[in-house]
Amino acid sequence: METQEQEIDLKDLFSLLLSKAKFIILVTVLGMAAAFAFAKIVLPVKYTSSISIYVMNYNIAGEQVNNGQATQSDLMAAKSLAGTYIVILGNDIVYDQVSDMLIKDYDVEDLKNFFTVSKNRDGEYKIPAEELRSKVSLTAVNDTEVIQIEATTESAQISSDICTYIASIAPDLLKKTTNAGSVETIGYAKVPEEPSSPNVRNITIIGALLGLVISVAIVVISNLLDNCVSTAEDIRNRWSIPVLAEIPDLEMDEKEASRYEY
Repeated sequence: METQEQEIDLKDLFSLLLSKAKFIILVTVLGMAAAFAFAKIVLPVKYTSSISIYVMNYNIAGEQVNNGQATQSDLMAAKSLAGTYIVILGNDIVYDQVSDMLIKDYDVEDLKNFFTVSKNRDGEYKIPAEELRSKVSLTAVNDTEVIQIEATTESAQISSDICTYIASIAPDLLKKTTNAGSVETIGYAKVPEEPSSPNVRNITIIGALLGLVISVAIVVISNLLDNCVSTAEDIRNRWSIPVLAEIPDLEMDEKEASRYEY
């Protein structure tokens, strides 16, 4: 039994897609609308705030100043300390303190709108350290001695406060833990005025593209799976036999019938 392979050239493909343009446009618009609704209604609005801290080793801090200038070795030591400090600032002890500060500054019922708040064995309210850590990002800026602290939550004010809390905890904790170097806070954490996510525009574009791809795939696959013989060309391609005559559809309009004129 011979296997029939269907081929479709670019001209036929273009004609096929053009004939199904309404379907393709409809699915594309539906995909765009669905993505827009998903981004606007389903995805939570989040705000990101940040603050930076500058890492100094003892030489830069002034305990062993070399003519008032920081040497290259001083800067390299500070960069190395930055990596160590990031690890330390990711410890539970930091986020336990952040939890205490949040509960002190905010009403517990308000915090429950953004975090999982429960009582510990001592009857004190706590926010899990792991949950707070998941909302914070600690990175060395461009592999320098500057550490950027970013917090992303559903509250603009809370995101700003978390950054401020960590920056205030860092100096004493790092000095006590490493006994080397120090940190200085650069600026302050601003309360974001605009949400950082979701990016409604990008999500809508992605939805439209997915709708376009899916609709085109449906049209092409449906055409390839269609075993119906609709034209003389189909007969010649499938069975390699000549067609003596072709009866046109007498009810088709003049534009469609023009292809039979020859």
